[in-house]
Amino acid sequence: MEWTVVSVIVVIAGLIGTVAVPLAKNTKAMTQLSGRIDHLVFRMEREETELNVFKEKTAQKHRVIFERLCEHQTDLTDHEGRLYALEKRGDSYEGMA
Repeated sequence: MEWTVVSVIVVIAGLIGTVAVPLAKNTKAMTQLSGRIDHLVFRMEREETELNVFKEKTAQKHRVIFERLCEHQTDLTDHEGRLYALEKRGDSYEGMA
């Protein structure tokens, strides 16, 4: 009977060792993964903030560019009108000569 108790204790200790070691390794790995995920979330939030700032700056620059384009378009239209008027005036002078 004493050997039976000893063998049961040995089997129980073996089972505990078989379950406890992988469980401890798994817990350690999950803790490391949790830390990495937290770091990734932090970096993603920071990158998202920087991207939003970049988008705002880009939108402002585009507004300035498009305003300048509108100004140039207005100037070009004015110049076209003046050139057309000068050409018409030139045609009338050539007809008189």
